[in-house]
Amino acid sequence: MYSNEYIQEAVEPVIIEQDDKQASKSLTAKITTYLRWLGFLLIVLSAISFMLQGYGEIPPAYRYWVGLGLTLLLCGGGLVCAYLFNETKGARIFFGLGTAFLSVQVSQISSMLYAYLYGSNALQPEFTSLQFNNVAPVTISIDFAITGLLLFLISYASYSILARKYLKTLLWTSVISNLMLILPIREETTIPFIIAGLFIFLRKIEQKLHNDSSMRLLEGLAARALISLPLWIIVGRSILHPTSSLLITVILAMVVVYCIYDIKRYTKSSSILYISQWIGTFAAIAIWINGINKFGDFSNTLSYLPIAFILFMLSSQVNYHARLYRFISSVLTMWLSYSAMMDQQDMSIAAPVMTITAGILLTISGIKYREKISFFSGNVCVAGGFLFYWEYALNLYSNAPWISSIALGLFVILLASYIENKENQIKAKSSYYFNELKSWN
Repeated sequence: MYSNEYIQEAVEPVIIEQDDKQASKSLTAKITTYLRWLGFLLIVLSAISFMLQGYGEIPPAYRYWVGLGLTLLLCGGGLVCAYLFNETKGARIFFGLGTAFLSVQVSQISSMLYAYLYGSNALQPEFTSLQFNNVAPVTISIDFAITGLLLFLISYASYSILARKYLKTLLWTSVISNLMLILPIREETTIPFIIAGLFIFLRKIEQKLHNDSSMRLLEGLAARALISLPLWIIVGRSILHPTSSLLITVILAMVVVYCIYDIKRYTKSSSILYISQWIGTFAAIAIWINGINKFGDFSNTLSYLPIAFILFMLSSQVNYHARLYRFISSVLTMWLSYSAMMDQQDMSIAAPVMTITAGILLTISGIKYREKISFFSGNVCVAGGFLFYWEYALNLYSNAPWISSIALGLFVILLASYIENKENQIKAKSSYYFNELKSWN
């Protein structure tokens, strides 16, 4: 029989050797991961630099072919990794980049079509490298056919590697997104509707894919990002042209949706959620201010009242400072309502009605959230709205004092009878509600 010391001496070198191998593999994995990220960033930054600066002012048609060559080169790198090195991580990166570059190629085809159809009336960005003028129709047709073929083949290969389970969904979504991207439309009244429609469509697909845990891995996230890339290219391209109020509103609405609602699905980091919350809040307020700038009047006090409503609605969605949102909303509503009733603008006629309505909503919210400031602000607004009509009551009394006196006398007698009959119940209810109110925030 072998002793325990003998067995330990025999096994110990094997364990040390295995630990050394695992440490070596871990170090190698870290180095290769950093190298892949470095290569990824170099390729992306180089492609962006080429699109913005070009090379020696080469013609637009040649710029398309250079981009196409870069796309094919990336796909060639993916094939080398897959079949020569039997390594899938690099293949995913190369084919993912190739699919992303194809969306850029589609955007270039769209620019060629647009410039050809509208000629000298076409809107062109300030960057000369992004302008596509004087491209022959035959060249556009050839480029269009090549891009369409490669879009299907490379997208099929890329999504097969990244997320084969949802290959059909990803392919169809990619086709629809790129069809919207290739439309030769730059008008400021049409583009916002295209962006909004594509955003809603992609968001529904994104929510469906996110429900599968396998699509939350790095490969799944890459596939989901690729199908959304055409949308962001359209947004970026639209910003390079003269922007409209409608386009600004759509972009701000997208920021609100991402920063207030969707960000919670992607991260639990408190700092990211906090920063995103304020970005989304300011974007929501900016939407209304943009609308006032276009259609309203900054001198009208009631024009700012919806800002208080926006803050109150966001209070039920944010993770931080929900009470602060409702506090600011309540005080702002009360201040704006009274300011509107006291000024002499045309909208001051509707101010009392809006004040009473806002007061009722604030009172209900105060009861719901058990917050004193909302409750009391609502009561003050309701009282102020009704007091606004005191002038009409005085006019009625001056015109027919005896009718008003009779009505007031009847009311006083009935009130006295009611108080005497319900004295105990009134005291009990009052005491209960007063104690309840003291326990609120």
